[in-house]
Amino acid sequence: MTEQTLLITGGARRLGAALALACGRARFNIVIHHRDSGGADAADAILEEIRQAGAKAAAVTADLREPAAIEGMVARAVTAIGQPITGLINSAAPFDWDDIETITAERMLAHYLPIAVAPALLCRQLLAQLPAGVTGTVINILDQKLAAPHGDHLSYSMAKYALMGLGEMLARAAAPRLRVNAIAPGYTLPAPGQDVADFQRLHHRTPLGRGPEASDITDAALYLLRSPAVTGQTLYVDAGMRFSPLARDISFY
Repeated sequence: MTEQTLLITGGARRLGAALALACGRARFNIVIHHRDSGGADAADAILEEIRQAGAKAAAVTADLREPAAIEGMVARAVTAIGQPITGLINSAAPFDWDDIETITAERMLAHYLPIAVAPALLCRQLLAQLPAGVTGTVINILDQKLAAPHGDHLSYSMAKYALMGLGEMLARAAAPRLRVNAIAPGYTLPAPGQDVADFQRLHHRTPLGRGPEASDITDAALYLLRSPAVTGQTLYVDAGMRFSPLARDISFY
């Protein structure tokens, strides 16, 4: 039986790191992607913990804003881990603020390439090396704001809409070779430098009176990874936040 081995983009920080650790503890082999040497220390610590849990772990480096760096990335992951990649979690996502008055082509591309282009190219590469008889698994990390859009973080949001569309297309076009699902988290982690009390105040501003924890997101991912009859689904793990839409990003409140 082919071992389950995941490539997780953006796997050295924030939700990507939580996903890498949770899946590694669940005995999925993990290849962490990080952008540059700045993420190496964080990646190394995660890799060591995964190995201690009994799974294999390795890392690859690529700047997903550069198309040339995306090409061959799955092959590099295979070389690093020593076996085929059977699953992909597309988590990497820059999150720079802009709106319709400040958007530029450069900023759009800086979001679109990592968030939408890289997942499409990586799915192609995943299929090319997938062992015969194995159904690959793809999980795209979206955002609950796609169900309740506003005008903040416009480049980021446009790219996430493209990723959502990619997933829906591939769930049809790549079956039965791939299962393609998505998770749309709500407001889960504090922004870098954000005051803890301010985060907690906003985090609980949902119909359920609590926000999602990173563990809620990782539980959803493990469900999707372990559910062979599920494809084309988006799990909103947002404590109902999309039912209380805001006119602006929650950080402005």
